[in-house]
Amino acid sequence: MPSDDRLTLARAAIAKPLAAYRSSLVSAVERVHGILASAGGPSRLELELGAFARGRIDVDRFAAIIRGSALDAGARARITHAAAVLEELAALTDDAFVVDLRSGGPLDLVVASTLATLGRAFGASVAADLVRTGRYRPNEHDLLTLAWGFEHWTRDERRHAPPLVVTLDAEDLRPEKLAHLIDGNVHVLLVTRGTCAPAPLVRLITPGTLVLQTRDATGLDRFGAYEGPAVAALVSENAATFIHDPEHGASTWQRLTIWNRPATEPRKSIAGISPRQQREELAQLYAIAERPALSSTPLDALAPAGVGDPTERLASWLLTQSGFENGI
Repeated sequence: MPSDDRLTLARAAIAKPLAAYRSSLVSAVERVHGILASAGGPSRLELELGAFARGRIDVDRFAAIIRGSALDAGARARITHAAAVLEELAALTDDAFVVDLRSGGPLDLVVASTLATLGRAFGASVAADLVRTGRYRPNEHDLLTLAWGFEHWTRDERRHAPPLVVTLDAEDLRPEKLAHLIDGNVHVLLVTRGTCAPAPLVRLITPGTLVLQTRDATGLDRFGAYEGPAVAALVSENAATFIHDPEHGASTWQRLTIWNRPATEPRKSIAGISPRQQREELAQLYAIAERPALSSTPLDALAPAGVGDPTERLASWLLTQSGFENGI
């Protein structure tokens, strides 16, 4: 495992998205209990009718008559189970959101599996609604409370995604495999052991994704506060450190800030990533961070040949090429 200090930083960084996930669980528990309470049911009605009804009144039918949509015993059992799943997940400690990836483990499969387990909260909520509306089919929907894969999550469910901290050996750091899981408000923080490649997260940079490589607490507060998909890594001393913040501009160079660049070029393979591959990742990082340079070519050289002011000649040529000249 990485040092306690790094894990402490990582746990603190996911505090906000974790609180949002827990809040959604509390709301779901209350809602499912509300379904049970509002539907009443034979067991409750039997107590209300007392000994007189016992053996004389079909409680199931009577409940349906007076309430219109009372749940039978099987339906109540399924909704009660859904509530129990939600309560179980709501009671999880923070340790449940820290995954230790053993050497050689597939990063994407481990993250997807953990999200599916925690996603049972969404599946249980869906199951309760299906039972309530009479659309529950056991052979199809019993799996909802066992695992609810990320590919099934709705946009709103992805917005309340549980965050994860993953500790792993540097040789298992293949963050590009996580691309299909970075959506909604998913937050994944990778804490590496050993020497990693210098720019492993550069392949995950897209306009709406916050991407962070850091060696300490720098940038972790922004990672935790960002409302949107975010992936971060606590990397080794040889790696570049940077942040790509989608809210810092329309162009990539505006959104990307590089704090530290490796002092020397990669000269040996790291976890099967060749020096050339490492250099290519660094080159990509530097290229997308570079601010476009203004042209130093004199305006007269850009304008078509002719007499008169070069600015007017260039403007006239642009109008002609655009096709707007006749419409003005």
